[in-house]
Amino acid sequence: MEYRKLGRTGLEVGVIGLGTEHLLRQRETMEEVLRTAVEAGVNYVGLLYIEATGSDADFWDNFGPALRSHRDQLVLAAHWGSGGARYEMDYCQRCFEEVLARLGNDYADVAILTMVDEQKKWDGWAQQSIAHLRRYQERGHLGYIGLSGHEVPIALQAVNSGLIDVLMFGINMLRHGEEEKALIQACVDRGVGLVVMKPYFGGTLLFVDGQPTPITPTQCLAYVLALPVSTTVPGVKNAAEMRATLRYGQATEAEKDYRPALANVHQYLEGHCVYCNHCLPCPQDINIAMTILSTDWAQGGLNDELRAAYASLPVKASACTECGDCVARCPFGVDVIARMRQAVAVFERG
Repeated sequence: MEYRKLGRTGLEVGVIGLGTEHLLRQRETMEEVLRTAVEAGVNYVGLLYIEATGSDADFWDNFGPALRSHRDQLVLAAHWGSGGARYEMDYCQRCFEEVLARLGNDYADVAILTMVDEQKKWDGWAQQSIAHLRRYQERGHLGYIGLSGHEVPIALQAVNSGLIDVLMFGINMLRHGEEEKALIQACVDRGVGLVVMKPYFGGTLLFVDGQPTPITPTQCLAYVLALPVSTTVPGVKNAAEMRATLRYGQATEAEKDYRPALANVHQYLEGHCVYCNHCLPCPQDINIAMTILSTDWAQGGLNDELRAAYASLPVKASACTECGDCVARCPFGVDVIARMRQAVAVFERG
């Protein structure tokens, strides 16, 4: 395992980390994943599920014992804020304290402000949260403060503010344009540790319509790790996926060569939205990428969180006039008009 500095924190983290969002919640599976990871030198673990009771209790009941048994070997990043509608300070504080208690030593190496993607959220909730987290630092329960997000302008503000030590952001073969390059450079200049999420673009780079693409996990990881980042945290479901990720460490230079995949990535994903925003601007100001993303997520089951996310969009899919501007701009040949109709059917007529 290669290790790099996590920005100005000085913490040494393996270039391959572990994202836990998609872990199957059986104790045997969770224990095997963590054991496999730790034996290979993985030490950075992102803990998305912050609530230690209620709907996430099974996550902590099953994963908590394994974490505690390896605690001295791990750099644990616990999220502050759920990513859903629960951003009240009392709720965030209660959940964070429950998680600290579950970690075995009442200490998190990093606290990650979850999904700060709007200006008002950065100006309001994030600033209040940072003030709260400073108190945990003062009391010796927290090392550093980080932030996760998906929007470059907000992430860039956070990095340049000097208020965060770690940034968790999605970068991959499909999301590494000029804006992302500027963000990466800002992290380097400011000493902010960059943790890359979604190196496989949520699996889209590896599978299309259930069929594997020619792109390999090793190529995806090699692409990301060629950048000045600290670590990447692929979200795995089980030990088999963890082992597939860890093959990067034994891969040959030929296997790591991502240039063929990069040259043909558009061909592999023809007709599939990758949320790149090249379709914008929309004359009706529809956020096309977020609209399609919400619809794609809903294929796995429509829930209150997805309904709330769609409801929060300022302009809904039903505002589409079918002018075709987006279709003409899309580099992947997506039938955006059909996807807007689908969103209306899912969210506005259900």
